[in-house]
Amino acid sequence: MVDIRIPRLNTNDASYVLVEWLVDDGATVQSGATVATVETSKALEDLVSEHTGVLNRRLPAGADCRPGQVVAVLTPSSQPSPVTDPGREEADVTPQAPRATPAALVITEPARTLMREHGLDEQDLATLGRALIRRSDVEALLAGGPVGPPLDAPETTAASREDGHARPAR
Repeated sequence: MVDIRIPRLNTNDASYVLVEWLVDDGATVQSGATVATVETSKALEDLVSEHTGVLNRRLPAGADCRPGQVVAVLTPSSQPSPVTDPGREEADVTPQAPRATPAALVITEPARTLMREHGLDEQDLATLGRALIRRSDVEALLAGGPVGPPLDAPETTAASREDGHARPAR
């Protein structure tokens, strides 16, 4: 059994946020695989497994964590999952967060800035089906065409919205 601990990612922060798990609980992880994304005050960092085994999460996505804290345990695939010791602080296991809804989205500050510049809201980003929204996700959404009418676009009629052809209201 091998602990996956949060490394010290910078000298400014006493804690970080475990933003997203990239590997399902109970999945086999290979050495060198990225298993989670951690947010510091300055950047998003990948948490990489140094060993191979079956991942057993100890913290849910969105949880605060600190350097040195155990966030997951790897067990050999032939060994049963370890039972958590309720006396260990790292063993605060809570149910996995449900699929992302606008209220559950984690949006990085650069992504929020781009959202404001283009008039997007969290509901637009919820359609991406991701819990963590980065600037590149907003850019990809914008590159796929406008999410809604431009802010200075003429008002359209109900008929034009139904048939998909934009005709100005008269």
